Amino acid sequence: MLATIMLLVLALIVGVLVGCVGIGGVLLPPALAYVGGLDLHLAMATSMWSFLFTGLVGTMAYSRRNSVDWRMVLWLGVGIVPAAMLGALSNAALPTGVLTVLLATLISATGINAFAKAPSAERAVHAFSRLLLLQIGVVVGFGSALTGTGGPVLLVPILVFLRAPTLLAIGVSQVVQIPVAMFSTFGYVLFGQVDFYLGTTLGLIAAAGVMIGTSIAHAVPILTLRRIVAVSLIGAGILITVRAFATG
Repeated sequence: MLATIMLLVLALIVGVLVGCVGIGGVLLPPALAYVGGLDLHLAMATSMWSFLFTGLVGTMAYSRRNSVDWRMVLWLGVGIVPAAMLGALSNAALPTGVLTVLLATLISATGINAFAKAPSAERAVHAFSRLLLLQIGVVVGFGSALTGTGGPVLLVPILVFLRAPTLLAIGVSQVVQIPVAMFSTFGYVLFGQVDFYLGTTLGLIAAAGVMIGTSIAHAVPILTLRRIVAVSLIGAGILITVRAFATG
């Protein structure tokens, strides 16, 4: 009973973080593994399904505020769809330890870099070519499905590193959760298993948190939001590293 309550609370926290800074999904797989007692592969698959709900709510919330660039979403999605399938199918076969540590290093370094970047250094949206967005989509789709971390935890650091507008990066990451979750889950079903009941329950709780996080993101000054993103990235990097060593 206590474990169930803890998971529900954690799901709400995850949703707030996803809605506010796009980073948060990384918390759910280890929570399901260490608090819920699920096998790590099942925890990743179940988490991925839950991100469908946070993605749907986040997309509606950010699009209503005109914080989503649909051109970016389209070309990111072209890369995400096949890569997410491949990442999910590779989950059970490939060792993720080294990849996870590299991922954590990248995320943490991007967080540190975000502290040094002033808002004036941000690039215009049209500066991101179709090819670049497609390549980013491949990396995000494969890496997210392989590690069960959703999509924003990789996309936000990459876009921040490339100096995309912070709020735009978070908004686009909300939409990206949907194709990542759908096609990754399909891959997990083919070569593993998913706890749809638990994933749906946690997803609905997290979706409520996304609404709270969205309000926070659109209420704070852009510089403060960048600092929140930076701290979240560094924290996510440390968490991923700890998880890698704990499960390695």
